[in-house]
Amino acid sequence: MRPKRRLTRLDILRREIEAIQIYRWEESERLGRDIGRNAAAQQWIRKNAKAFREYWEARLEEQDQES
Repeated sequence: MRPKRRLTRLDILRREIEAIQIYRWEESERLGRDIGRNAAAQQWIRKNAKAFREYWEARLEEQDQES
């Protein structure tokens, strides 16, 4: 069995960027126009960043405790 790969902060950053891209696409579809990268990032950060980071920080802590 292959060992489980450790989660890194870079992995989390990539997931955050992906979440912002998905948010941009969904909001643009909902509004019928492209909201743009900067607006999407600002809105996503205001609405989701705190919960997103808390979730992933907890995963990092769990991972560290398992080591």
